[in-house]
Amino acid sequence: MTADKIYGALCVYLLIGLTWGFMFLTLEGFQPGSFLLGKAWLTGIEKDPATLVYFSFVTLSTVGYGDITPLSPPARSFAFMEAIIGQIYLAVLVARLVGLHIAYSMAGDP
Repeated sequence: MTADKIYGALCVYLLIGLTWGFMFLTLEGFQPGSFLLGKAWLTGIEKDPATLVYFSFVTLSTVGYGDITPLSPPARSFAFMEAIIGQIYLAVLVARLVGLHIAYSMAGDP
């Protein structure tokens, strides 16, 4: 297990968050009003993309601050799919890293 593999896994996690953020942005472009930001509706693609990337990472990590709410059925479906993918990715990644650590530590023992 090398540091490069760990960095690669972290990069994949960040790419997952960015990808979902731009998927939310695309959805908002096709269905304006899919998200509620506080008490203001997001209206179309002209809004700051960082808002939906932020929402993506909050959802991916399942922190869920509650300041942005998915309203449309596709937005809600995407949000829960992202949360599930984020948790599965972390669980599989941690299990794999622990398994490799155990395998390499046992291989070194006589």
